[in-house]
Amino acid sequence: MRTLSETTLAAIGRMTVAATDLEFLLAHIGAGPAAAFGRPGDALAAARAAVDGHDGLTASVEAAATQLAIAQSMLRGLWRDDLPRDAEAFDAVAGQLWRTREWFQTVVSEYAAA
Repeated sequence: MRTLSETTLAAIGRMTVAATDLEFLLAHIGAGPAAAFGRPGDALAAARAAVDGHDGLTASVEAAATQLAIAQSMLRGLWRDDLPRDAEAFDAVAGQLWRTREWFQTVVSEYAAA
């Protein structure tokens, strides 16, 4: 892997925090916050199990899963020479993760209120 600028490293950190926050919300839906920091994928698996049969929530969990997969792909892409490594690319993914988290929180809140 090539050396990364401080700006890019900071953007990677922002993306990682955004992804973890989204996973934490998924964990609340599933097995509880402890699941967010178990093995990788535990929070998502728990959320999928918890919403099984609730079409609206299932689609929302899968949308969150897609955003998490994009972030993971970006992070793993650091070891490839043909993928972006600039701060803007990581910040774009972080922004999408934050927007997904806010949207997902709204969906969950509306479902709980119904």
